[in-house]
Amino acid sequence: MDLLAAFSVFLLCVAGCMVLGQSLFWALLAGFFCFFLVGMRRGTPAATLLKMAAGGMGTSWKVLRILLLLGLLTALWRAGGTVAFFVWGGIQFITPRTFVLVAFGLAAVFSLAFGSSFGVVGTAGIILMAIARSGGASLPVTAGAVMSGIYVGERLSPASSSAALTAAVAGTDQRSFQLRMWRTTPAPLLLTLALYGVLSVLYPIQTVDAQIISSLEGGFSLTWPVVLPAAALLILPWINVSAMWAILVSCVLSAGCALLVQRIPAGELLRACILGYRPVQPELADILSGGGLISMVNVVLIVIMSCAYSGMFNGTGMLAPVTDRVGRLVERFGLFTAHVAVSLCCCALFCNQTVGIVMDAQLLGKEYQRRKLPALDLAEHIGNSVINLAGLVPWAIASSVPLTTMEVGVEALPLAFYLWILPLWCWGTSIKKDDRKGAAIHGQSDRRPANL
Repeated sequence: MDLLAAFSVFLLCVAGCMVLGQSLFWALLAGFFCFFLVGMRRGTPAATLLKMAAGGMGTSWKVLRILLLLGLLTALWRAGGTVAFFVWGGIQFITPRTFVLVAFGLAAVFSLAFGSSFGVVGTAGIILMAIARSGGASLPVTAGAVMSGIYVGERLSPASSSAALTAAVAGTDQRSFQLRMWRTTPAPLLLTLALYGVLSVLYPIQTVDAQIISSLEGGFSLTWPVVLPAAALLILPWINVSAMWAILVSCVLSAGCALLVQRIPAGELLRACILGYRPVQPELADILSGGGLISMVNVVLIVIMSCAYSGMFNGTGMLAPVTDRVGRLVERFGLFTAHVAVSLCCCALFCNQTVGIVMDAQLLGKEYQRRKLPALDLAEHIGNSVINLAGLVPWAIASSVPLTTMEVGVEALPLAFYLWILPLWCWGTSIKKDDRKGAAIHGQSDRRPANL
């Protein structure tokens, strides 16, 4: 009963934060105190609970290092002209009957390089929606294509905080996890491309406003060196360079582009690294402003608090009743189906992808230990479920923030094909794997009597 009361207070706080537009951190902080009191009421000393929470926070350090570097990267890519170059280059490919396909492709490429759905929708997404509005294109179709594209890099980009967190909570290496993610991506990605190719023909754009192109050309030196930061980030992880070092090299190259190519003063660049980049041109302010260490404060606090929950729940066994129910769900429907159910519930309740990732590992991790499955399998199922499914829950910030940024409604979500095709594909393949395992076990049991 006390646990149910703590959850009720926590969910009320989550709802309050959503209504008031406040950070989910405050709800997590209030919930932490509630669960802390439950732990004390059940006989665990306060000092022990704090030690458990601190142990959980310790697991977040690998993710926090990457998050802080990503704050620098998002500002430096803007200041160095890398973001402007990708937008400028992508727009060149737009024709009346390729717009929707280009919108998805440009958002996907940005996502692979940037690793942040919010960062991509705040730059390329805003520009593409502006082009759609001025050119008479379908806004729900365009927003669906952008929504699909911004999530491609959430699983695959070395700069993705979601990928880093998934690897950390599962207890595996980020590079190994992302190599596994690439295995399940080609078929859903090709199917998504085909669907947007069809929609490009069915919903063509009428005209393309050239003002954005001229503004980018006037505001930046769009020469080949500005591509180097993105190339380093995408190539280095494939030659066994860790994500952290790849991001660091990309930051250094971006700083060089900002200082030497764009001629930004060192003091102004330092300010951008901390407080975010602000372009001089007013017409570019809405689409290129942002980034910096300050942009990561909220997500850093949420990650730290989520990991504190994990440490306290692990140490006290507070979630044992829920974990038992999840175990029965696994026995009946299989691991990946359980991940989908838990992911949707967590994202719907907590309205946050980060908390969903941590809770997914918390509630299902013991099932992998019991079956002696590798941590990489746990990471794979989290990556193929909660990371994308969070974007399909309308009131979760993974969905509401991009939709609000693009100024469209939930009618765009069914058209965000990649978000639901990927989990559906992985669910189908997981059923086939379970069937093959079951058939193998059944065959062995049938043969045993003959050997007696």
